[in-house]
Amino acid sequence: MEYLQQAYEKIFGADATLSDGTQGTYQTPRKVVCFGNVLLDRIVKLEEPELLQRYELKLGSKGEMDLQQLSNMATEAAGGSGCLSNPGGSALNTVRILKQLGTDAQFFGAIGADKHGELLHSILLERGIEARLQIVEDVPTGQCVCLMHNDNPTLYANVGASAHFSVEELKRVASHDTQSFLRPIERKQILYIEGFFLPQRSEVVDYIQVHLVRERRYLALNLSAPYIVRQHSDKMLELAQRALLIFGNRQEFEELAKTAGCQRVEQLAQQLLQSGSQPKIILITNGAAGVQLATNYVAELSPPGELRFEDYRAQRAEQLVDATGAGDAFVAGFLHAWLEKRSLSECVRLASQVAAKVVTQVGCNLP
Repeated sequence: MEYLQQAYEKIFGADATLSDGTQGTYQTPRKVVCFGNVLLDRIVKLEEPELLQRYELKLGSKGEMDLQQLSNMATEAAGGSGCLSNPGGSALNTVRILKQLGTDAQFFGAIGADKHGELLHSILLERGIEARLQIVEDVPTGQCVCLMHNDNPTLYANVGASAHFSVEELKRVASHDTQSFLRPIERKQILYIEGFFLPQRSEVVDYIQVHLVRERRYLALNLSAPYIVRQHSDKMLELAQRALLIFGNRQEFEELAKTAGCQRVEQLAQQLLQSGSQPKIILITNGAAGVQLATNYVAELSPPGELRFEDYRAQRAEQLVDATGAGDAFVAGFLHAWLEKRSLSECVRLASQVAAKVVTQVGCNLP
């Protein structure tokens, strides 16, 4: 715990706090605050697929795995070779890319009081990434293991301590005079939620959308995965109806369309855009086929304008190495440009360029 306190002091100053209720001061609230699962990403390159076969994993598959089994597999995979460790998790990826683009953002999540939590802190500290991490005793830090073979990632994760993120602690910090991460409601701020955060932290998500989102504090939502939308369809549709910005790929929007009783994604987009008095910006990514923008947004604080659909070509990557995190990078690029008051067309183009650069690297990183 002493190590974690030292890390917080270096990031936030000597008066910083952990999740024990100690009072302190923080930096100026950021324009983007992201909520999600925080994982220690470990990426190992496999020369042979034998380990995958032994763990009965299909090359290129993704899923969840028991934390102990996951840790054992990562240790065995690394063996004598190198293992690249990164802070991981969808929203944290977006925070990292935002910082590289020049927009400081802050991340909220939870870790365990263990060596993996310490390693995450040291990496965040080294990179100057702002993260308020609740420390959960007796629950391990979440992990994600990516096994690369022939440039094809096999990805398994367990969210661990992230599932225990406390809504009570978030309420306390939000209302604390010197610790609040919130900007005044008359100043622009984006509260961004990844869909992966929803399954076990729905009460936190409810608190954010009901009590924190208002005036110029906008909700941004990432649908994250088809199975997340499918398993939590009603809640995801509720969030989509409240959000200013909605990000997702076509498969995720297709699942949401089913929930809304729509036969096509375009019909869903039209329904969302016409459902309230506030404008919306809907970004539908479709890999190499490009990006579709559906919106009635004209300018901030302006009423909804004419509904329009626009298609954009995908930015071609120089060399595809790892598509993991491309969507998170797209979000970062878009938010960065939107906060600079660029046109929506410019926002989409910059977001596509950022995603195209990230896929040329292993893990969610810019070259």
